[in-house]
Amino acid sequence: MLSRAKPRDAYRQASFDARLLGSSRDELVLFCLEDFIDNLGQLELADRRFDHAARSRAITRCVTALTALELGIDRSAEMGATLAQFYGSAKNTLLNSIRQTDQGSVDSMKADFGDIANAFRQAMSG
Repeated sequence: MLSRAKPRDAYRQASFDARLLGSSRDELVLFCLEDFIDNLGQLELADRRFDHAARSRAITRCVTALTALELGIDRSAEMGATLAQFYGSAKNTLLNSIRQTDQGSVDSMKADFGDIANAFRQAMSG
């Protein structure tokens, strides 16, 4: 199947699979955060190019990353409900961007999730 795909897509899928197979729970959370941020960048690029197919793929990948993050929430943890609300709000913003992207919201999400990813990285290393 990968041999029929675009080389970039095949590489992305192989890299994605390799990272998932060797990851701990914390590494998977970080991976989902980074994937979400990367796909927000892809959404921005697709908007600039008026590439509707790439927009759709980026939004789908963002929603998938957010869904994975939501599924991984420990609902009994102190921040569980807050994280669920935060991820849900981001998902709603993206789904409301199907026709037209609210670039200000995307920029804000990128910054917020970047801050979370950085804090998570620091917590993992220290």
